[in-house]
Amino acid sequence: MNKVELYQAKQYIRDLTGGSLLVAESRVVAETLLQSLSDVEWNHLFIEENILKKKSPHTAIRYARAIRRRLEPLGKVFINDVIHAPDSYYKQLIMLALMIHTPVLPDFMQNVVAETKRVYRPNLEPDAWETFILDRSRTLPGLNDLSESTLKKSGTNIIRTLVDADYLNNNKERRLQPVYVLPETRDWLKKLNRLDLETIMECTL
Repeated sequence: MNKVELYQAKQYIRDLTGGSLLVAESRVVAETLLQSLSDVEWNHLFIEENILKKKSPHTAIRYARAIRRRLEPLGKVFINDVIHAPDSYYKQLIMLALMIHTPVLPDFMQNVVAETKRVYRPNLEPDAWETFILDRSRTLPGLNDLSESTLKKSGTNIIRTLVDADYLNNNKERRLQPVYVLPETRDWLKKLNRLDLETIMECTL
């Protein structure tokens, strides 16, 4: 096993096993990030007070950490927008945060979702993720060293993310739906110097 290749593979699918888009949870976690809490206080909120209302503390902390890693690097102004954004804008902001944090997501959107649209297929293929990962493992051999369960869970969360962000109608049919980047989201793409993600967010080639 090549440690460098394994590290690259882990960075590529970074944190996807932590959760999908996490629409219900992201705003709650965002609010805690602006409170300058200590680690002890932060853990207390998610474990003792269970502010995410999860059945197990393990799930609550996993979701909270995944969201924190996505949002924190983008700064307090971005986090503040996440807290106050109306529904469609909110979804696009947390989608943008996940795309920046986890490179496999924009790659999958560009090479699978946009390509499916380009050839006028109405639905994503049932094995789209498996085919994509098999192809990517040629250039990222470290993917072959990740466990089957990690890759499977990552694929499940990518599809769930695309459903939650309105790119697909549901998990089963996976029918493609149009998504248009809002002007406010585009402003953030400019501020973050990531205008390259605009066509990927709209799944146009």
